[in-house]
Amino acid sequence: MKKNFTLIFSAFLLSMTAQAQNAEQLINNYQAQRTGNNVEYKFVQTINDEKDQTQRVFTQRTFQGIPVYNSYTTYLVKNNQVVSSFASENYNSDFKTANVTPTLNLNQALNNVAQLEGLKLITDEASKDYGVHFSKEETSELVYYINDKQEPILSYALSYRLFKENQNDVIHVIVDAKNGTILDKHNTTLSCSFDHGSFHNENLATFNKEDWNWLYDDNTNTASPQYNVYKLPLEAPNRGARTFVDLSASNTTASPNGWHNIAEETVKTRTEGNNVRAARDHKSIGYQTYNSGANTVTLSNDDYADGGSTLNFDFPVDFNLDPYKNWQASTTNLFYMNNMMHDILYNYGFTEVNGNFQKDNYGKGATGNDNVVALAQTGMSIGVMNNATFATPADGRAPRMAMYLWNPPATADIKPLTINSPANIAGKLNVSEAPFGADLPITALTKDLALVRKSETDGTEFDGCGTITNAAEITDKIAVVYKGGSCDFVVKAKAAQDAGAKAVIIVNNVSGSLTITGSDSTITIPVVGLPRLDGEKIKKELINGTTVNASLQHKDIPYSDGSFDNGIIAHEYGHGVSNRLTGPITNANCLSNLEQMGEGWSDFFALMLTQLPGDTSTTKRGIGTFATNQAVDGAGIRPTVYSTDMTVNPAKYSFLKTYGNSDSPHNTGYVWASMVWDLNWKMIDKYGFSPDLYNGKAGNNMALQLVMTGLKLQPCSPGFVDGRDAIIKADEQLNEGANKCDIWTVFARRGLGYSALQGSTNSRTDGTEAFDMPPVEVSNCELSTSELKDSTFQIFPNPTKDVVYIVDKTIKNDIKVDIIDMVGKVVSTQTVKFDGQKGSLTTNNLPKGIYILKFKTDNGTITKKLIKN
Repeated sequence: MKKNFTLIFSAFLLSMTAQAQNAEQLINNYQAQRTGNNVEYKFVQTINDEKDQTQRVFTQRTFQGIPVYNSYTTYLVKNNQVVSSFASENYNSDFKTANVTPTLNLNQALNNVAQLEGLKLITDEASKDYGVHFSKEETSELVYYINDKQEPILSYALSYRLFKENQNDVIHVIVDAKNGTILDKHNTTLSCSFDHGSFHNENLATFNKEDWNWLYDDNTNTASPQYNVYKLPLEAPNRGARTFVDLSASNTTASPNGWHNIAEETVKTRTEGNNVRAARDHKSIGYQTYNSGANTVTLSNDDYADGGSTLNFDFPVDFNLDPYKNWQASTTNLFYMNNMMHDILYNYGFTEVNGNFQKDNYGKGATGNDNVVALAQTGMSIGVMNNATFATPADGRAPRMAMYLWNPPATADIKPLTINSPANIAGKLNVSEAPFGADLPITALTKDLALVRKSETDGTEFDGCGTITNAAEITDKIAVVYKGGSCDFVVKAKAAQDAGAKAVIIVNNVSGSLTITGSDSTITIPVVGLPRLDGEKIKKELINGTTVNASLQHKDIPYSDGSFDNGIIAHEYGHGVSNRLTGPITNANCLSNLEQMGEGWSDFFALMLTQLPGDTSTTKRGIGTFATNQAVDGAGIRPTVYSTDMTVNPAKYSFLKTYGNSDSPHNTGYVWASMVWDLNWKMIDKYGFSPDLYNGKAGNNMALQLVMTGLKLQPCSPGFVDGRDAIIKADEQLNEGANKCDIWTVFARRGLGYSALQGSTNSRTDGTEAFDMPPVEVSNCELSTSELKDSTFQIFPNPTKDVVYIVDKTIKNDIKVDIIDMVGKVVSTQTVKFDGQKGSLTTNNLPKGIYILKFKTDNGTITKKLIKN
C-alpha cells in the first residue's frame, strides 16, 4: 500500500512543481498591480492541497534583504487565479532605514539569554545537564522585529530548549542584535493550567446509538484491534460507561495502515502507531526527556498499554483507586482519542501537506516524523497537577501532549487515620507516611492508642528518647510518641516496635504537618506522622485515662485523570491544529500575539466533537465539570456556559477590553468560541445536523469546515477581524458565498460587525466593537439585487471576463472606481476615462468571484454588483 501511495503522490508532487512556479508568477503580477503594495518580499512556502484543488502560497516581507519577523501574506490560488490574500498587519509597514549589521553575534546573544535564564548555555547535543540547550535541532534567524512604534529592530529570532527542574520546553525569543535585550518571548508549550475538565452536555440522556453507527460496530470483528474506551460522543466518565470500539471507527483514508503501523508491515501491539504514541509517565521521565527535533522520548516498554497479539486493549478501571492502578485503561483512552482527532480532522483538511501529525506521510508531501507524543498521568512526581499542555513545534518535529492528574473530589475518603472513639475527638485525619517501616495495611489495623513514656528527665516525657517505662501498656497497641528530644525518628520507631507496638504515630512538637526522615530496614511496622494540633487532642484524652481507639488503613487518593476526558484531549489537540494551519507549517509561532484565538478554537473543536442529535442552540455546554468535580449542570471554568442565548452567554468583542492584556488567553478564547459556536448553530438551523463527522454534509459539518479553512486562510498573528474575514472568504471559496449573510449576522450579533476594528493584533484593549451589517454596496444582505441604487448609469457585460464598459451620457469627467471584494476590502482603485459617453474598466487580473464597484461621480456615488468569470 505504501508503495502505491508513494508512486501516486510522487507524480502528483512533480506535476505541482510547475504549478508552484506559475503561482509565484501570478502572485508577483497580483502584487505589482496593488496600489501602495510595492514592498520587498520572498516566497517561503507553497502548499498544494489536492483535496481543495488549491495552492496556498506564503510570502514573507523583507527589508534590505532581511526577513521581517512573522510578517506574511497568505495567498489562495485556484484555477490560475489569486482568489484571496490575507496579510499580517505589519506586512505593509512603511520602513525607512534600519541597521543591517548586528552588533552581537549569535553566540553572544545566546549567552545573554542563558544569563537571563540563570542557567548555562549548552551546545553539546548529548548533554543531559540543566541549562539553555541550543543545537542543530533548534533554529535561529536574523530578522527585523517590528515594535509598537512600527520601528524595525535588527534581531535574532531563535528557539532553545529550556531544561531545568520540573521543566522541559522549547522557548522562542526575539533578541535585539544590538544590546541583547529580549523583545519577545513565549513558550511553545501551551498550558491549560486552569481547572478545566469535561465538556458538559446536558442532553446526553437523549443519546441515540443508532445515530452514531459511523462510530460503532455491533458485530465485533475479533481479528481487529479492540479498545475499551469512552467512545465519542461521550466526553468523560461522568457521562456514561466505557464500551468497545474497533478499527471500524477509524478513517482508512487518513490512516491507511491502521493505528498501530509505524512503517509498512511493522505493527506494534501496544499503544503506538503512525499518528501517536501514548504511554504513562507517572515518573515524569517522558516529559523531561522529550526531544521534539529528534522525535525521541525515554519510555520503557512497560509504560505502553499492550494489547498482545490479538490487540485486545481491555483493561479494568476503578475510579475509587489511585489512578496509577488504572494506567493501562487511561493510556488506551488517550491513544484512541488522539487517533480519532487525527482521522476526523483529516477529512476537513488537516492532511499531510497541511502539517498534520504523522510519523510516515506515505509520500503525500510535507516532512513527517512528527506523530504525537502523548503522555498520560504525568507531572505529579515533580509536583505538577491540574493541568494539560500541548507543545507544537514546526512541521517535522514531534508535538507533545501532556495529560495530568486533577484534585480528587472533596468528599473522597482519603485520610488514613480514623479516630473511632471517644466521640468528642472521633473523625478522619491526614497523616504523613515514613520512608521506612511497613506500608499502611489494605485492611484496617484497628487498635487502642498508648502514649510512650520514658524514665529520663531530659527532653519531654513523651519523646521516646530513653528507657521506656510502659512497655506492657504499649504491647499490641498503636504507640503515640512526640518529635523532639535527643534521638531521631528511627530510634523512636524502633523503641516502640521493640516494646510490642503494632504501629507508631509520631506527633509534631511544633505547628504544621510532619515530614519523617531516616531509614532502617529492621523496622517492620507502619510509621506515620501527625500534626501537633491533632496529636494534642489525642494526648489529652490518654493522659486523662480515656481509651482512644483508632484505625490505620491505606487509602487510595482518587485523583481525576485527564486522559479519560475526551474534551480535554480534543482541546489540547486543537492547539496543534490551529498552530499548524495558521501561517506556513515551517513556522510554529504565528499564534503568539495577544489577540490570537487559540483557546477559542480548542474549545470549539471539543464542543463540535461531542454534539448530540438532541441538542439545541440553547443547550448549555459548560467546560469544567468532570475534573473539578462539579455537578453535571455546573458552569465549569469559563465565565459562562456556551449557548446562543445571550442572557446566558453574553460574550461580546468588547469583553476583551475588560479582560485586558495581562489576562490569560482563555477568556479571549471564550469570546471567540462563543462566536464560532453561534456559527455552528446558524449553519445547523439552515442545513440540519449530522452525527457523521467523517462524511456528513449537514450544517455542523459545514461549520467545522469553514473554521478549518478559515485557519488556513488567515494571516500570521491574527486578530478577531482577521479570523472573521477568513471565515467569510472560506465560505466564498467553499460555497460561493451562499452563507455570507448568515456569517455576518453571527459575528455582528456579538460585536464583530462590519465597522468593528481590531486595532493591533498584539493588544486586547484597542479594538472597537460594532454590531452593524455590511452596507448594501459591500454585501447585499438586506436588499435584493433589484433594489440596489440605479440610474442612467449602466455596466456591461455582467458577468464579465476581461473588461467592463460603463455607459452614462450625463458624465462629463473622468471618474474613480473602487473594486471591493465580498469581505469589504478594496482590492483595486482605477480611474475610468470617459469619451463623453462611455468608459472601460479592466478586470482581467481579478480572481473569479463577486465584487462591488463603487463609482465616484459628480452626481454622487453609484454602486453596482459585478460577477467576474
